[in-house]
Amino acid sequence: MSDNRKILEKSIKNLRENLDSLSMDKFISTTIESLMNIERDEYLEKINDPKIDKGNGYYERSLKSFSKNSLIVNIPRTRIGFSPSTLELLRINKVQMDQIVLSLYKKGMTGNDIKSFLNEVFDENVSPAKISDLSKVFNQFREAWQKSKLESRYKVVFADVVFITVKRGNEYTKEGVFVAYGVREDNRRELLVLSINPTESAKEWGCLLEELKQRGVQEVDLFVADGLPYLEDEIMRIFPGTSFQKCVVHKMRNILNKTSPKDKKEVASDLKKVFDNFDRYATIEKSLKKKDDFLKKWKVKYPNFKNFFKEGNIEYYFTYIKFAPDVRRMIYTTNSIENINRQIRKTTKNKLSFESPDRLLDYLFMIIKEFEEKNFMKYPVANYKYFKKIEKNEKASDTID
Repeated sequence: MSDNRKILEKSIKNLRENLDSLSMDKFISTTIESLMNIERDEYLEKINDPKIDKGNGYYERSLKSFSKNSLIVNIPRTRIGFSPSTLELLRINKVQMDQIVLSLYKKGMTGNDIKSFLNEVFDENVSPAKISDLSKVFNQFREAWQKSKLESRYKVVFADVVFITVKRGNEYTKEGVFVAYGVREDNRRELLVLSINPTESAKEWGCLLEELKQRGVQEVDLFVADGLPYLEDEIMRIFPGTSFQKCVVHKMRNILNKTSPKDKKEVASDLKKVFDNFDRYATIEKSLKKKDDFLKKWKVKYPNFKNFFKEGNIEYYFTYIKFAPDVRRMIYTTNSIENINRQIRKTTKNKLSFESPDRLLDYLFMIIKEFEEKNFMKYPVANYKYFKKIEKNEKASDTID
């Protein structure tokens, strides 16, 4: 410890002992005032000309402390406008305050909640309108991302839609937020699509996939989504040769929704057997046979089950079997995109609605990109190194290292 620091600490200690009747808050405010008075004295001594500037009393300022009460500090001033650097050390400047506002906004706090928090902790008054204006800075980042180039090839693209309340014109409605991420060659995952539309449709997905192509995507090995009608047509039109896997979990859920409560457990168990095709010996032919056995077992009690397994459509629910066993559990469902959907729901649940579709997208973009940076891009999924489509005459076991 330097001699100067020892002298300073000793002086502060002596001052504290001589002012032991003061509360700690009062002692701190007295110390701060003393430092600022020293600063003003040094400033006026350096000028040494009252005609240029001179002391002009004090003004009172309330500073929030972590104790029950605020610190009331008398700040020295001059005629021209002297500002002590000691005070600057205690202030939260505008840029820092804006950063705090945006950080709290991203965490899901509402404008009114942020206003109350800042007023309570920092004695700062920030209006919800100001918070909304600050959030618009997210827009420039999202627009830059929408124009950025993407990888030329993605192993898998997962897609889903989440419905969020948003204001469009003068009405508040639930609209579909279209989200898709892709698995890159390095097995990291990247946000590819973030858009909003009043309804979910294959045509809208087609437009979004066209945009991916314009941003440089040339090849997608596998596309995983729910059972939206005609989506496969849009995928094949834009990315010919792409395999398509419809979400098995969605399919099972839809079937169970049409099942009597007393039969749900048994039907669920039977469905799991139909779609349990994760070992190296599984084939599409064997899976379709299990499907036929399931329908045969339940055809009397649930004759409409056959409508869930129509020819020309059911094959898309078994596409995962065409890939190496080590990746099948990751690609037979859209569950992996639920990590993103969970973030969306978590951070929007406190916000009853958004003032416009653009503000919603701006907000979600920052939430998802932050999640992507901390998770998807930071941790490659090791098992995707086994990602490979099995040729007809190739054994599944031959794909395992």
